[in-house]
Amino acid sequence: MKKTRVRLGAVAAIVALLATVAPLSASAATQPVWDTTTDASVYLVDNTTAVEIPSRTQLDWNTADGVVLTANPVPYDLSDFSWAVFPAPTGTTSGYIGFLSSVGSERTPSAWKQWGDFAPIRGGALLPSIWPGYLGNGQPAAVKAAGGTYSMGIAYTDSAVVASTQVVKAYYTTINVDPGTGTWTFAYPGGGDPPPTATTTTTISAAPATVDVGQSTVLTATVAATGKTVTGNVQFFEGATALGTVALSAGSASKSVTVGTSGAHTYTATYLGNIFGWDGFNFLASTSATGVAVLAHLPVLNLPADAPSENVLNASTANGATVAYDSTTHKAVLTIAGDNGKTVNTFVYSTTPVFLGQLIVSATGTITVDLSTLPAGTHKLAIVDPTTGDVLAWASFTKSDAALSPSISKTINADVATAGSTPTDGEFSIIDTSGSNVVNLTNPALVNGQSVVSGKLGTFKVTDLRQVSKQGWDLKTTVTSFVKGTDSIDNSALGITPSSVSNAGSGATAPVLGAATISGSAVYPWTFASLAAGSFSGVSVFNADLVFTAPAAKPAGTYTSTLTLTLISK
Repeated sequence: MKKTRVRLGAVAAIVALLATVAPLSASAATQPVWDTTTDASVYLVDNTTAVEIPSRTQLDWNTADGVVLTANPVPYDLSDFSWAVFPAPTGTTSGYIGFLSSVGSERTPSAWKQWGDFAPIRGGALLPSIWPGYLGNGQPAAVKAAGGTYSMGIAYTDSAVVASTQVVKAYYTTINVDPGTGTWTFAYPGGGDPPPTATTTTTISAAPATVDVGQSTVLTATVAATGKTVTGNVQFFEGATALGTVALSAGSASKSVTVGTSGAHTYTATYLGNIFGWDGFNFLASTSATGVAVLAHLPVLNLPADAPSENVLNASTANGATVAYDSTTHKAVLTIAGDNGKTVNTFVYSTTPVFLGQLIVSATGTITVDLSTLPAGTHKLAIVDPTTGDVLAWASFTKSDAALSPSISKTINADVATAGSTPTDGEFSIIDTSGSNVVNLTNPALVNGQSVVSGKLGTFKVTDLRQVSKQGWDLKTTVTSFVKGTDSIDNSALGITPSSVSNAGSGATAPVLGAATISGSAVYPWTFASLAAGSFSGVSVFNADLVFTAPAAKPAGTYTSTLTLTLISK
């Protein structure tokens, strides 16, 4: 039975086992008995799919897919091929030869019926190609015509000349050949059968299915096999873009993704298979037949024409609200009893009111705002009904720390500039709000023979309050090569999917996110986001999903790179 080609990529990249796919034909060859005189077990693997061939499989004399031998069953993890190598013995051995002989003549080359070409040893025989029609020396026509029971495998020898060769080690299985047709079958090591194959079905769901741009949805993949709990890993995709790999738990795997642009987004999930897993089944890979769609809307901001007068902020409108300000994170949390889930306009009052954006009261009755650009002093934080303009709650707080960057000029709005004066622009800055300048991408997974690891970049804030000049900007991204000692990986291995967390500011224009860079083919410098000239963006908070794919055969360890975000005015 053929299995998915998800596994194939890992093998093909290293040992080039690919060939044209053709079905294995059936005939009537009887099941042979395992010969215990071999020096070690021998397993037969389909040369095209890199999947182990079950015993009792009927094969053609000239098997179209080809057959290679391995010293162990094919594992799920194909990160190296030590499991497949037949170790070379010490001493006078100089190479190995594939052979087919009568039972009992395996170590007598002069009595072999067929043999292949002598191959010099390079640390041991790795995936040698062996099947009856492939062994062209000797008497292949006579064997095919007569049929019978034979031993087939490889022999480590001290000479390339079969007639004078001494066999040092021999690894072989017993095969039965049908006379005339040459169809054949083989014995499984120990006389048993390989673990049974289990077909899987993968489905995917998303909750919620409708979000605002910048919000997250949780993708859940469920992998089922009749009467069994499937194990292994699931990889999530949006189109052809890989979003990350998650291990199954009780048959399901979930991943949270941030939806960065408006419109419909279709996600799929691929179960990567688990060949020869600990559960005793060969779970075949599968992909969700249909994707799940998530619809993202641009938030509709019902911006007020005017902020309520500070005189309205009195005891009757406070409604028992409290504010806690954290000078480390520069965020304030307003807590109110009631209005949970309500959309509100948020203002901070200092000398004049400043609109902070339209937010949603959390399930625990809180609103959290970033006040890093607010100067030190006593302020009032208020939430207002966007429909009626009524103050729902407010509270005073003291900010002891200074603004992280220049304060917004009072002349930022054209309607407050006096005749003949030259208004000044507001702040233009980029600030890391994640709390750390180090991103650790941990817990990699092996996918198709390559190490894949994902994570979040961390939030950062771009402030553009230049309401006068409205120059626009570009946020450029550079990434250095990843280095570990003398080993390095090109920066193209890092894929970045930008996301917008929030954008606030009366009259502001939301920036446009750059198209995601694809892990393995990314090109830097790259534009994370941009704003066209003639507009200002207000206060924008961004994040990004990172995916790092290491090329096959790279040594394990932690590779270090530097990612730099540069805000450039147009």
